[in-house]
Amino acid sequence: MSCRKTADWYARCLSDPEVAHAEWRERGVAVLPLGVRFEAVRIPDGLAHAATQSARDDVVDLVLAVALEGPVIHDARGRNRYALVEHGTAQRWSPRSTVECLGHGTHLGVPDLGRERAAAHRHLYWASSPAPGAYFCRTAAVRLLVRVGEARLAEAAEAAR
Repeated sequence: MSCRKTADWYARCLSDPEVAHAEWRERGVAVLPLGVRFEAVRIPDGLAHAATQSARDDVVDLVLAVALEGPVIHDARGRNRYALVEHGTAQRWSPRSTVECLGHGTHLGVPDLGRERAAAHRHLYWASSPAPGAYFCRTAAVRLLVRVGEARLAEAAEAAR
């Protein structure tokens, strides 16, 4: 499957998918509605770094790509990673979690599929690009990563007391 077909799949969140393609060409990022085809778990950088036990973004990105087996967007300016998950996940997401699953009524900046690395002028990029036909992370893996990160942050806070 080509990058164009993958981009088309995400673009179909909009009633006119060409709007997304135009935004990708002009700005490198398209703003897409969540809850239509996919949703996103917003993982704060601090939790991602704790879960992966690394301070380096490139290492965190690699670990998340392997562990979550799906696409992850990194917003370096906002200091969050967004694990893309299947539609309906937000309804089943645990309200006890400190991490939110964004769904219907929320929009997400989705980078062009060529934006796979951070750069001085590029704060939004794919930490883990979607593989052909793999539009989502494994939700169970995302939940596990979040639990591990929360536990490690709690341990660090306890040790600091």
